[in-house]
Amino acid sequence: MNTGDILRKNLDNLGKENFKRFRVKLREEGSIPWNALEDADVSDTVDKMMQVFVEEAVPKAIQILESINVRDVAQEMSREWNPDCFKSEEPNLEIDRLIIDDQEDVTLWTHVTLQRFETLPDFTTNQIQALQKETGECEEATPENSGSVSVRQFLDSRGRCSNLRRLCEALKRVSRQDVVDVMHSQKTLLPKLGPKEKEEVKINDLKFSVWHPLTVALSVEREDGHDWRWLADKLGIPATYRDLWRQNCSNPAENVLNFWKIKIGEATMGGLFDHMIAMGREDLADLL
Repeated sequence: MNTGDILRKNLDNLGKENFKRFRVKLREEGSIPWNALEDADVSDTVDKMMQVFVEEAVPKAIQILESINVRDVAQEMSREWNPDCFKSEEPNLEIDRLIIDDQEDVTLWTHVTLQRFETLPDFTTNQIQALQKETGECEEATPENSGSVSVRQFLDSRGRCSNLRRLCEALKRVSRQDVVDVMHSQKTLLPKLGPKEKEEVKINDLKFSVWHPLTVALSVEREDGHDWRWLADKLGIPATYRDLWRQNCSNPAENVLNFWKIKIGEATMGGLFDHMIAMGREDLADLL
């Protein structure tokens, strides 16, 4: 079954309401305009996704399905996309529990994420030692051996690590961005992980491939006000500037971010991520 067939088959199974939620979430990603999605049927949507995401179309669909909590379809799509990761004939819906802040029912790793961990290179002894130093509160959880440790084993041993965001920063410092990226594929964890980029990176160093879709999506005014206007108000930008930008600018979010980084000062990736999460825009936080 090819990519297009996998997408069509599974999106057909969503039902009218979930398919609409899927298209809305896809629009929020910023890569496909709403006028191309609003009245699109399954075939049109698949064609657009194939044009924009090419070989990443199925992983993108799985990510969106997980984010809107349609996990049964996400699981089935994952099985069809990468069947070698699923050995049993029946879907294994069991999930491993990640305990955070000593709460037993907070966040869950899905099997899709755990399978992705298993595809990554093991941690070296030096990486383990550096991570222990950075995340001292979890040091006792490291398996007692001097050799390499698999990514899945390492993360399982940190089931009670109280600060996943600190762990993510430590992983970036030991050049294990691959692990950070897979952790971020578990969307339910996003608020606790922080940005994929290093926290201290200034927003003026944002790549255009991130800056453009972020500001375009943030510039779309929403009924709930969770857009560029919310951020401008949070940053204390005077109303006169906001009114001017609203009248004259097609991308006012760019003006907000430029004002922040020039006039206000410490505009970092970590700070922008926190604002997006506080605004309830996890779709935008996920870009960072």
